[in-house]
Amino acid sequence: MPKLTYDNNNFYIDGKQTRILSGAVHYFRTVPEYWEDRLTKLKAMGLNTVETYMCWNLHERKEGKFDFSGMLDISKFISIAEKLGLYVIVRPGPYICAEWDFGGLPAWLQAIPGLRYRCADKVYLEKVKNYIEKVCEQLRPHLDSNGGNIIMIQVENEYGSYGNDKVYLKAIENMYREFGIDCQLFTSDGPCNAMVGAGSLDGLLEVANFGSGGKGAFEFLKTLRPNQPVMCGEFWNGWFDHWYENHHTRSAEDAAKALDEILEANGSVNLYMFHGGTNFAFTNGANHGGQYAPTITSYDYDSPLSEAGDITPKYYAFKEVIEKRFGKAPEIEVKNSEKAAYGKLNLTEYAPLMDNYKNIAVNKVENAAPL
Repeated sequence: MPKLTYDNNNFYIDGKQTRILSGAVHYFRTVPEYWEDRLTKLKAMGLNTVETYMCWNLHERKEGKFDFSGMLDISKFISIAEKLGLYVIVRPGPYICAEWDFGGLPAWLQAIPGLRYRCADKVYLEKVKNYIEKVCEQLRPHLDSNGGNIIMIQVENEYGSYGNDKVYLKAIENMYREFGIDCQLFTSDGPCNAMVGAGSLDGLLEVANFGSGGKGAFEFLKTLRPNQPVMCGEFWNGWFDHWYENHHTRSAEDAAKALDEILEANGSVNLYMFHGGTNFAFTNGANHGGQYAPTITSYDYDSPLSEAGDITPKYYAFKEVIEKRFGKAPEIEVKNSEKAAYGKLNLTEYAPLMDNYKNIAVNKVENAAPL
């Protein structure tokens, strides 16, 4: 039997009542040399779980050619978490949002004529199934039912903000089951009727995503799911930045107060983000609310752990809240990274984009409108 179970009000791991205290760290936004440092700091703050997305567009850059090496070695990331005594929540998508390029969908999907995304399109589901099969090969050995530390896996991602194709969602669930995933599957959506109604599946745990108002969000969730405990799947303790905007910040005091409200309501929580990291190599996504707004390279997110992996005042504020509720965090020595001054760098050459755009692509394609 899987180790994670639940009743109307609580989660249990190996039969012991457990509050899931999780923080998000995306392995693909942090170089592998720093994985253990970031996860150690996560545990030292008093958390017991790490959550991560998976990015289809990096794992399958070219159709049929999968890469789980180096910075994409999800199995190694999970193993480091296990060594540190941390549980893991994985969110493989196929769509992840995450302020990530194309929401994690691979660009080569756009070359398939007539393809419809994030719905029960036959061709789309075939491509998704190929991806999910490879994902499950990586995750299966780490499932709690196999003696590992993965306790939860998400089906799609905030689907209620996009569509209401339950046939599609059920197809994703069935793929996980077919490929041997027997841990707790869940969906996550904003705490309102439209989003939860469209994005949830009967029989699966539903969690709510929000940045404040935890008591009200959980009361709403209980009206729809009275037979499950409440959890905030994404507690937005900061925010991401677009080009030309000031860096978004949220005071440690305000964020800690919102976290305490979640815990006071007997809620489990996943801090989004615990450590944001970096959008390397043009992987930053964009929003469009009447105007195109690209995300910047930094994904610092004003998190408890900075983009450089440094401990912030928000880290200590959260740790104080957690220790007030659950006792003293593990005594683990943690420190900020060493810094170096490299001096002034003089740039002596440049390449104007419009003088070089014909040199960027290997094969030139001309069309009247973007493809």
